[in-house]
Amino acid sequence: MRCKLCLKVVRHPSIKSKEIQVCGACSNLRLVLHQKSFNHVEHPEIPYIKQISSNGKRHYETPHGDFISITTMLHQLPSSPGLAEWRERVGDDVANYAMRLGGIRGTRLHNAVETYLKNEPMQDMKQSYGVTATGLFELMQPALDNIDNIREIEQRLFSQKLEIAGTTDCVAEYNGVLSIIDFKSSTYMKDKDSITDYFIQATFYSLAWEELTGEKIEQIVIIMAAEDGQMQVFTEQRSNYIESLNQAIVDYKAMSSDQIS
Repeated sequence: MRCKLCLKVVRHPSIKSKEIQVCGACSNLRLVLHQKSFNHVEHPEIPYIKQISSNGKRHYETPHGDFISITTMLHQLPSSPGLAEWRERVGDDVANYAMRLGGIRGTRLHNAVETYLKNEPMQDMKQSYGVTATGLFELMQPALDNIDNIREIEQRLFSQKLEIAGTTDCVAEYNGVLSIIDFKSSTYMKDKDSITDYFIQATFYSLAWEELTGEKIEQIVIIMAAEDGQMQVFTEQRSNYIESLNQAIVDYKAMSSDQIS
């Protein structure tokens, strides 16, 4: 028998493998065994904004001016002690290389998740997204199936009040509650205390969505899959991070003023 996914010849296939014409390794990913159909919901129209680079930093052209990206703003602030210690221990070259690999891994995983949530066929995943991203998707899929009534995927948002912009991964219901949903990948699973920036980022998306559509979103959901084989869903309330977001904005503006002067 030849596996219809990886094309590997299986000399002694199991009864299950014969039935679905998929080898044991591919059937363990369960990607061909079910694919949920997600409902998509209309929402008020949001003005399109263009992503640009200004002074080497990501910005967005909005109807009210060029706004800094929320991701870029948070990255400009001082690193957490743990991240700073890690960079010092391994050196800048190794740290930068690891960050680039993480970025590639995250992009591939996001592409797979987006395809799934858009109800598009999930075929040739390992060839399309790579082995690592496919494995991370498999870990994440049970949590993804808790999503429904999707408003938007990869939606660019901005806040005139905060003068910040960015792109949210997903606006949808999670377990029946309207949420800002972010998809994260990691080498090792992180704990909630180490992902404060993720909650701050999602809090901004929640506020921007409400400003643009009038629809309030209180729940924040971070779905994380790690190469160590773990998957976790972190759920929070935006009200717990509004103060942290405002402080990050103040710190960024102060740092920018110091650089100018």
